[in-house]
Amino acid sequence: MDKKKNYWEMQKSFWKTPAGIAVWILLLAAFLGGGLLTLNFFGSPYPVIEHFQADPAVMSPGEVSNLSWSVVGASRVEIDQGVGRVDLKGFAAIKPSMTTTYRLTAVNGSINRSMDLEIIVHQP
Repeated sequence: MDKKKNYWEMQKSFWKTPAGIAVWILLLAAFLGGGLLTLNFFGSPYPVIEHFQADPAVMSPGEVSNLSWSVVGASRVEIDQGVGRVDLKGFAAIKPSMTTTYRLTAVNGSINRSMDLEIIVHQP
């Protein structure tokens, strides 16, 4: 007759099964792949603005500048000065007639992050 295993013996035997080995491999991969950074990245309630830039940032009147941005962990992203609500990553062509500061705001619940970008327009 087989001896009945207690809880701890059953737990020890789980880690020797294919499912247990798969869990170990996933945990090891997560740790080696930047475990704490990955957990912070996916578990952070704070939005992160990876970049917000213009090309060109200095221009003459009538020229077009391309805004580009990338945000992680936000439920809503907006750019002021008439651009409005945008995707987490993207581009927008703008044509300011004078020097203008654009503000990108990333929102996740009640937590906001923002970044300003000034486009300088040289007047003739």
